[in-house]
Amino acid sequence: MGKSLKFNFNPFRKGLNQVLGKLEEDIMNVLWEKGESSVKEILESFPKERIVSYSAVITVTNRMTKKGLLRKRKEKKAFLYKPSYNKEQFYEIVSKAVVEGISGLSLRSAMVNFVEYMSQLNPDKIEYFSQLIESKKQSLNTERTNEK
Repeated sequence: MGKSLKFNFNPFRKGLNQVLGKLEEDIMNVLWEKGESSVKEILESFPKERIVSYSAVITVTNRMTKKGLLRKRKEKKAFLYKPSYNKEQFYEIVSKAVVEGISGLSLRSAMVNFVEYMSQLNPDKIEYFSQLIESKKQSLNTERTNEK
């Protein structure tokens, strides 16, 4: 999926702010909606009460490009920015990195707490996870059988 994505995960924040700063989140949301925009167009897409300077958006979009979040191209005198990943791809990359990081601390604790959290959030999800695990077990068994 292109160059590696750089971010820091903060579990004490909510939503996208766990991996993005507030301005980064606002910029990503605009670009996920519009696809590609200049700094001027990004600023114009912010709510009127969101007061951010042009230079702040330039600085942050350039940093986001270095982190692998955005790609930029020059068109005439302006740079156009677009997300390196769509929202679903971004969530997938972040989720995988977070799971790998947490599993490195304690795989058992990570799994127990994940299942416990999901069962509290939506008890119907337990059946979904059970089916997912069974499906994965079957595909692993099939792979092992084919390797013999």
